[in-house]
Amino acid sequence: MSTDVRRDAEELARYYAELGRRLAQTGVRDVQDLVALYEQLRRAVAAISPQEIAWAAEQVQALLERVVRLEANLAALRRLKEELAHLPDSGGRPGPAAR
Repeated sequence: MSTDVRRDAEELARYYAELGRRLAQTGVRDVQDLVALYEQLRRAVAAISPQEIAWAAEQVQALLERVVRLEANLAALRRLKEELAHLPDSGGRPGPAAR
């Protein structure tokens, strides 16, 4: 029975050492450091409400829609300018392409 307990304890100690090694590879010092990081992350996430995230997402969507409309307007302006550049010059004034 005591050999089983010793073997189990040694296996647990090896696992804990392996866990520490893996954590160290990710920049975390140890299990306590990992728990502290978890708590810090949990507090940081809790500081941002779902309503704030939804509002920001709506703002981004509205901005994207405006940018798409602006791009379409600029494309139309480019096409108009190209068409005007192909018109004959009127009355000695510089054509639109020269401006």
